[in-house]
Amino acid sequence: MNLESFSNELLLDLFEYLPVVYLLRAFNDLNFRFNNLILIHFQRFDLNFRSISQYDFKIICRQYLPAIADCISFLTLSNDDDTPQQIDLFLEHGLIISQFINLKSLSLCDLCSDEIMIKMMLEWKYLVNLTHLTLAGCYLKFDQINAQRLIDSIWNLSKLIYCYLNISFNENNILVPTVMSSSLKYVFIWGIEHCQNEINALFKQTPCLQYFSILLNIDSNDNNDVEYPFLSITKLKFYLSRIQEDRIIKFLQNMPNLYQLIIDICSLDQDYTNAILNGCQWKKIIRNNLPNLHIFRFRMEFQLTNENNREQQIDELINSFQSSFWIKEHNWFIQCHWHSINSSSSIYLYTLPYSFDDFNFNYSMKFKSTYPNNNNNNYMHYNHVHSLKYDMSSIEEVFSSSIQFFNLQTLFVKFPVNDHFWSLIPKFNQLISLIISINDDNNIQSQLQFLLDHTPCLYSLSFSSCSSTFLPQILSFEFRNKSIRRLDLRGYDQYFTDEQCLILSHSSLGIQCEILFIKIQNYQILLDILNNMINLRTLIIQCENDKFNETNNDELIVWLKDHLPSTCVISRDLIFYCDIRIWIR
Repeated sequence: MNLESFSNELLLDLFEYLPVVYLLRAFNDLNFRFNNLILIHFQRFDLNFRSISQYDFKIICRQYLPAIADCISFLTLSNDDDTPQQIDLFLEHGLIISQFINLKSLSLCDLCSDEIMIKMMLEWKYLVNLTHLTLAGCYLKFDQINAQRLIDSIWNLSKLIYCYLNISFNENNILVPTVMSSSLKYVFIWGIEHCQNEINALFKQTPCLQYFSILLNIDSNDNNDVEYPFLSITKLKFYLSRIQEDRIIKFLQNMPNLYQLIIDICSLDQDYTNAILNGCQWKKIIRNNLPNLHIFRFRMEFQLTNENNREQQIDELINSFQSSFWIKEHNWFIQCHWHSINSSSSIYLYTLPYSFDDFNFNYSMKFKSTYPNNNNNNYMHYNHVHSLKYDMSSIEEVFSSSIQFFNLQTLFVKFPVNDHFWSLIPKFNQLISLIISINDDNNIQSQLQFLLDHTPCLYSLSFSSCSSTFLPQILSFEFRNKSIRRLDLRGYDQYFTDEQCLILSHSSLGIQCEILFIKIQNYQILLDILNNMINLRTLIIQCENDKFNETNNDELIVWLKDHLPSTCVISRDLIFYCDIRIWIR
């Protein structure tokens, strides 16, 4: 049987599993039918370049994109550490965003160049079909004028429905539009805390807004409340660094049609006596202001202003969520956990099921909940957690808990671990990223080896803290897992010597590595690293003998460009100046 005999539907299903460069190399220009299927595929799926080799990206930009640009619907470009200077390279090939005339979704990640962002602003106004725009992890030095132009250019996009903005400015400029969007329904703004007067302005300029998510600054000195009912908003998510009941009421009372409310609160300043709202206060807020609320999720981190009778105060707080309003009317349950020994540590209160992506398991924790004890499915309450930080000494007491995490993708763990760790996380089959900190490197090799042997999908391995005595043990590990492609060794407490660099470059882990973060004593060893690590495509280095000064010529960059292959894309990180980023192949 040959591919020509497959139905179009089956071929399109097959295309979903192929990296874009393989798809184009294998099927482009075979015949009219395959060319048409490729175009249909790119109208349905994201052309995502967030993890691609420089060589493949250049081929696509040079040979394929100019011909198919007007058929692409979803495009993602990124200047992150995996693909540094990718957006610059895209532009160097003569490509411009306005060529993608049928683009519906555009994502630009880690763009830190003011000049390129201005180019993008001027180009995306021609994307008449654009409905989704994402600007993620962008650090800019815009002044107030250019910051205003940026936000207004977005609100001027006539068909834009969804907008995600995570932008930081040099002068802490606030993203508040001065023009009205008649199309935007979903807006997510992170990176800068907004006051209520700024929220007012944004609401006025976004009259069709339905789902809104933002970092909110509720300041008692800010008297600019939401000024009129905003009936279109049905879903709201916001993060608060402090909480005050009267300000919360004034903010929510003009959103009577809220169906879903998600709040993340970190209130750790003991100067605020009203650090947390109890169940009676929340009941009053919801009863009086949110008659249509069906989904209510919150997470609150706080400290008690008076540590006397700590558990009694916690019991009183939990009991305030035991009324029929919570249990019978809405079937809303809460849980509280805290450090049983350290009385000055944070207390966490949250709704069940736990609805946030991350969870910190920090010490000997005690749990109390309003959830019925006769239910034996506590593990289901944490199915949404994909990122876990586990920080517990092997000698600490662990209170009995049925909490388990089955869907982890990212894990931060301090070694050594105790037996509780293995019961908390019964399986690691979905784990993609592992960050390791080592407090005591005695007798932990077997623990770490066992963990690595049970992570079949592990892609990224990082060491946030690692002593010099443990480095040889790491390199001597038997890495049976061939999926590890990203290695971050910046947690090693010294710069790697030439000898250590050579050992790494000849190790099985070094040879399979594609993306490497490392601190080195001598940058001349890079030539050997590149020759030995044949699969390495991106290298991020910090160099001990780097003499960088913003007022002088960048001698290290000059040396690298003179001695490394001309195909390497070499740049100094615009935010973290000590990092040199090299996109090798």
